[in-house]
Amino acid sequence: MSVIEINKEMCNQCGICVAECPLHLITSQVEGIPQQREGTDAVCLRCGHCVVVCPVGALDHRDVPLRESLKVQDSLRVTPEGCAQLLKSRRSIRVFKNEPVSREVITRLIENARYAPTGHNSQELEWLVIDSRKELNRIEELGTDWIRWVIKNQPQTAEMFNMNLMLKQQEKHHNEFLRHAPVLIITQTTKEKQMAVIDSATALGYLDLAANTMGLGTCWAGFVYIMANTFPPVKTALSLTEAHTTTGCMMLGYNKFKYQRIPVRREPRIVWR
Repeated sequence: MSVIEINKEMCNQCGICVAECPLHLITSQVEGIPQQREGTDAVCLRCGHCVVVCPVGALDHRDVPLRESLKVQDSLRVTPEGCAQLLKSRRSIRVFKNEPVSREVITRLIENARYAPTGHNSQELEWLVIDSRKELNRIEELGTDWIRWVIKNQPQTAEMFNMNLMLKQQEKHHNEFLRHAPVLIITQTTKEKQMAVIDSATALGYLDLAANTMGLGTCWAGFVYIMANTFPPVKTALSLTEAHTTTGCMMLGYNKFKYQRIPVRREPRIVWR
């Protein structure tokens, strides 16, 4: 089949697919039935907008098949109030239950997160999931070495992050980096993508909110992210090659405690023009 196929008998000539295509690859014809422009195959984003926006299901795409595109269920739509509570009640979790998270649950979360938007619909993110306590403990140990290295070689950075105190805490509790979380999720890419870090932040944000609905908590592992990109022993421990770029790190586990209220936040600073 060509990249885009339009069922002429089903098409109601509404023109929505023409208006929706981000690259204007679908045009209206004199007789009213839209068609793809010449050269569509080479430039199409494969975003699927044309398929999923058609109100009568008359349009199909070779790489985004209509039969695999699930219908939106109105009964599952989130109310504005429910969405607001989900967003406002989300917390960074640093105290986890001593309970593993099944790979089935983690896979379900990543399945949701992969629907996050990516620049030019690249979908280039790769997911590294570490749920081995041995490997997680190894990252903590290497973190201790990293703190010592920063204190010795980058004293200004060490002072900024109060790393002398951080080192004391790490030597005592061994949980400054991962907080004993049972899972560490890392996003990475093997290609130079300008939007990769933004794509990763968006995808992990999706995963973060989805986890909240399943009784799971998350916390961005910022120091692990820095180490994965700058500290060779950690890159080696994570089996990252020079071709890999780590774009985000997040802890995951079951919340030990339940938050009862939504904390006050600063008023937003808005400039209207």
